[in-house]
Amino acid sequence: MFDKTDIRAAVEAGAISDEGAKRFEAFLKARNDPDRMLDPENLRFLSNFNDVFLTIGIVVLMTGLGFLSVIGVTNLLGVSSMTEPSTFAEGQALADKLRLAVILSPLPLIAAAWLLAEYFCGRRRLLLPSMALVIVVTWASGILAAGLASFLVDPANTAGRIESGTMNPWEIVTGISYAGFAAAVVAAGLFFWRFRLPFSLFLLAGAIAGLFYTAVAQFAGIGQIGSGAAMLVVGLATLATAIAFDMKDPTRSTRSSDHAFWLHMAAAPQIILGVRGLLLGSGFAPASTAEATMMLVVLIAFAVLSLALNRRALIVSGLVTFATTLWVLVNEFGGGGVNTLMLTALIIGGAIVLLGGGWRTARRGLLKIVPQEGAIGRIFPPEPA
Repeated sequence: MFDKTDIRAAVEAGAISDEGAKRFEAFLKARNDPDRMLDPENLRFLSNFNDVFLTIGIVVLMTGLGFLSVIGVTNLLGVSSMTEPSTFAEGQALADKLRLAVILSPLPLIAAAWLLAEYFCGRRRLLLPSMALVIVVTWASGILAAGLASFLVDPANTAGRIESGTMNPWEIVTGISYAGFAAAVVAAGLFFWRFRLPFSLFLLAGAIAGLFYTAVAQFAGIGQIGSGAAMLVVGLATLATAIAFDMKDPTRSTRSSDHAFWLHMAAAPQIILGVRGLLLGSGFAPASTAEATMMLVVLIAFAVLSLALNRRALIVSGLVTFATTLWVLVNEFGGGGVNTLMLTALIIGGAIVLLGGGWRTARRGLLKIVPQEGAIGRIFPPEPA
């Protein structure tokens, strides 16, 4: 199977002329499903089953290496041979060795994953295995930095300050969280800079969100994260960044489209949970009938925005919330038990099938009221005939 990215790459490499590329696209459009050819959300990270096979191997290898590293480091530091501490000094020595183990154990994982990425991502451009490797690098970097930050905590001084009330234990947690998320930001950013892997932006967005949520928890309290405003701010900022990438590529034929796809995936859940939090007081609170009705209106508006942006990923990310909201309404108006499950499934399944089958037709109808020139036209790209 070919898509527009492959054809554009062939033109840039001189393997086919630009005119030949246009004729080839027209041939594929006439011969195959035009939606597949023109779809901006082709999942290009999976080329064949060997990618799945290789990714499974990488996950198993990294798991084994992680256990080997932890066992080797703890044995090297003599942690396993230490007895239960009987004095404060012995307890502090054990804590220092454990924290040192947390710092040293991720190092082999980071090194091995990066070296494998140089081959599988840098040379062979196998995206699914590369996604597994960047997760390992980002996660292990966060653990290492959190371990380093824990060394800044003086157990004797901290215990006394907590008992006297001059220090909140939450300050320790937020300090370690800052370090972990900051390291994850650096790791994901470096991976993206080195390999231009679009999925890296998903992790980068998540790590930046983690830093923001940590700041909110520190200065406003952890309950403010679930109240909605914080999640909505981060979600909208991520969505704006995704749209900026989309505006660079209205035809959705370059790598910018892939970058935008993963940022949309990161933005949607936070926007939905943020709106739920503002309406219900918490992103995870159960909804009353009135609240569910308001939430349903918001979700429909979100689906219309997704259709205009030509991004199904936004709708998929809100399916769980849509299902729970619809469940409340169906249960209130004549459902109950199995009937609620049946009607909810029929409504959601039918809507997805209809929208999926008529996506391009629905977009054409919607875009009739949207300007097709200037910045708006780049944000909401026209639907090809």
